Amino acid sequence: MAPIDELRLALEQYSDRSPQDERLCKLILEICSESPDSSQRRELMNRLLRQLQLLPNLSKTSHPYYYEAVNKTWEWLDKNLHKFYPRRSPIQASLTTWINAHLGYRIRDLHTTKNQKELSLDLDVLERSGFYNDYLDGLEVEIERIERQEKQALAWKIVQYIRRDPEYELRKCHPRNRPDCNCQILVQRLFLQQSPEKMAVIARQLNIKTQTIYSFWKRTGLSKIQGIGRHIAQKNSDFMSG
Repeated sequence: MAPIDELRLALEQYSDRSPQDERLCKLILEICSESPDSSQRRELMNRLLRQLQLLPNLSKTSHPYYYEAVNKTWEWLDKNLHKFYPRRSPIQASLTTWINAHLGYRIRDLHTTKNQKELSLDLDVLERSGFYNDYLDGLEVEIERIERQEKQALAWKIVQYIRRDPEYELRKCHPRNRPDCNCQILVQRLFLQQSPEKMAVIARQLNIKTQTIYSFWKRTGLSKIQGIGRHIAQKNSDFMSG
């Protein structure tokens, strides 16, 4: 029996499929019916990934390697979707459990292989990535008055604030109707990963025009990050002088 036929049987074994599960099964089968390198498959896979990123039960964590692990999980899913066999109904819940299990493995694997090395908290890495010099314009004036150790502590605070986003100001900042392309996700993928990504790559994975992301970043995202950096720098300066 061909793999696609096995997959079809696995997806159709539950007679209580909801309309939502029906649509999901149809999309999965369409994806797996296409050749791996076809443009149609990429388009369908991007549609599935957009839907998955909005699932309420998809694991979310503040772990420093979360977004890198998510990217690796999507790559794994793209190559292994044909191996998905739902363990229970609803099928969407079974798929979410399957993805979450691999995502958890990826986070643990990254944590181990990098020996808990927090590259993004090292100021030298921030400078080499261009995040510090190019995208926190004006913040350097504040930081230059501080010793190297204090400068590293400030960089730590900025990165941790971005990752936690306690006021949700970064996650709420996104192109219209595209919360999956918010400012927090962009800054993490562009600057705070071991292997920073290009906007064109992010745009292709999210199935959004590169110019849309670029314009949003230049018009809104960049000023948002600059404002956060200046605010934290000013608070740090007030604390030191007080």
